[in-house]
Amino acid sequence: MTDVADDKLITTSRSVSVLAASGWAALSAFAVTIIASRVLTTADYTQFLVYWSVLFGCFQVLGGLQNEATRAVGAAEFEHVDSSTRSTGRVFAMTLVLAGGVALAVLLLGPVWATRLGVGVLVLVVSAVVVLSYGCHLTLVGVLAGRHQWGTMAALSATEATVRIVFLVAVALLLPGLVPMELAAALAALTWLVFAAVVPRARGAVLAHGDVGLKRLVANGGWAMLAAVATAVLVNGFPAIVRVALGGDTPDLASILLGIQITRAPLMMPLVAFQGVVIAGFVTQRTGRLRALLKPLLAVIGIGAGLAVLVGLIGPWLMRLLFGPQYLLSSLVLGRLAFAAVSLALLTVCGAATIAIGEHRGYLAGWIVGAAATVILLFVLPQAGVERVIAAVQIGPLFGVVVHLLAIRARDRAARAETVAQ
Repeated sequence: MTDVADDKLITTSRSVSVLAASGWAALSAFAVTIIASRVLTTADYTQFLVYWSVLFGCFQVLGGLQNEATRAVGAAEFEHVDSSTRSTGRVFAMTLVLAGGVALAVLLLGPVWATRLGVGVLVLVVSAVVVLSYGCHLTLVGVLAGRHQWGTMAALSATEATVRIVFLVAVALLLPGLVPMELAAALAALTWLVFAAVVPRARGAVLAHGDVGLKRLVANGGWAMLAAVATAVLVNGFPAIVRVALGGDTPDLASILLGIQITRAPLMMPLVAFQGVVIAGFVTQRTGRLRALLKPLLAVIGIGAGLAVLVGLIGPWLMRLLFGPQYLLSSLVLGRLAFAAVSLALLTVCGAATIAIGEHRGYLAGWIVGAAATVILLFVLPQAGVERVIAAVQIGPLFGVVVHLLAIRARDRAARAETVAQ
């Protein structure tokens, strides 16, 4: 078992490192599209954006592996599961099964998606390899979080993002073109291999055991990946759903879609980075989980309210400055959109706590219910335009929050009954 005592608590400096690495990773994904736009023709750039969205969509689905790795390793490390007396599986074996399955699907479905995007055999094969590799990258991040090795985790995330930017800039300067740019954007996912070879903690993390056997790990990881699909609906896919729900001829539709994106970012970007922290903190919480969850939920609401006020004050000015005068929403609308994002943040926190205690089906159910309720409300509410969006985003995720809280309460009751029986 690894000695993790020195890393058990996340200090202020470690919190800053996690946030900084997450922010840099998010900015690097945005920079990918900017760099490509500077060196590709309009037609090639359109193809690149679609390819990048497909690849990034696969990455998001694989995000469930990170959450399960954090939970499984945290439980094994801090609950002192003895792999010599209990059947436990290696976390990376789970990843090879699940990420390998996604990679195989990418390869086998190549005639469908690759042909339509003009992707050749080389890029197709590389994409499949990269999908498998990125699953390993996310798993390594999750293992490091489960062991509370926050500095190493942040360094890995920042390194991968930096390598991607370096690759893209080098290709843009030396070999500009659609295929080289696609390969440069994808191949950075192999960074974890070098990182694990040179960083002792990362190398040890590759051999980490979870708290359960491989079969159970694979099942848990599968549930987490399905929940990641629902997450993608509420996060990255939501603007497209809004466009369908409101109709393409809705006045100020472009401003509404942009407003959704920029009002979510201040709250959700740091929160996504801290999912691992929440999971690691709740893994060993045996009783009183709802009480323990109250503090982070109140913190999210308080921070969200403060950010909503700030966004309302400076949002219109920032929209004009960064995107041009053609994009304009009022201070009140931007502030309300920002506060509506609090519901999605609450769902994220409750979901992290739910998976941390091993309630994988409850975790999946909460995300599916939250996503479905939001989409349904977006289509059936009587309000028009942005008012309907605000209402759907504010109310829909709360249905999922209720599902997560019920799952946590059920586990608390079971734990109390077990204690009484003993």
